[in-house]
Amino acid sequence: MNLIFYFSLVVFLCLPGNIFSQEYDAKSGATKDYKDQEEQAMPNNKTLVVYYSRTGNTRRVAGDIAKELNADIEEIVDKKDRGGAKGYVVAGKDAATEKTTDIGKMEKNPADYELVIIGTPIWCWKMTPAVRTYIEKYKEDFKEVAFFTTSGGMKPDKIAKSMEELAGKKGLGFFGVFEKDLKDKNKDIYKKKVDDFINIFLKTE
Repeated sequence: MNLIFYFSLVVFLCLPGNIFSQEYDAKSGATKDYKDQEEQAMPNNKTLVVYYSRTGNTRRVAGDIAKELNADIEEIVDKKDRGGAKGYVVAGKDAATEKTTDIGKMEKNPADYELVIIGTPIWCWKMTPAVRTYIEKYKEDFKEVAFFTTSGGMKPDKIAKSMEELAGKKGLGFFGVFEKDLKDKNKDIYKKKVDDFINIFLKTE
């Protein structure tokens, strides 16, 4: 019993602090700060943004990136139930032990894109099982890759490196968004992070 309690506590500490937060209510994931870009968006057949999101934070960031780049976007669906307290604990355990999972059928083929941007929450200092599965499944189809993370406060460097190693390809860039960055009072910090990331690709065109 003590071991179960200890492991549950570790998972609670290493998963994002808002793991039980309300889902971000937006079809595309884009925030109001990017509304103009969404309305003016033109198709960009060169870039695909793919992401996994449990609470909605990564969906939000992915949506903003996609709107800025006028890119296609697709969510990775984890078929394993990650809801509730049990799902919360198992999610951390699966990430910590670098397990893969069953994911839903992807509609977009990464081989059709020049750049695939992959986003993941950080769970127990690791990428999520759904993102690990996606990279393992499609890594041979990637031409160029880039990465972003969301977390309670962990820097993205180590996760981005592990994603590069799994993909077998050096990323064009990466960045991380902290939970606090998504608060209204820090919206300028958040927007600068997104814009700086986007500028990496605008300079390479």
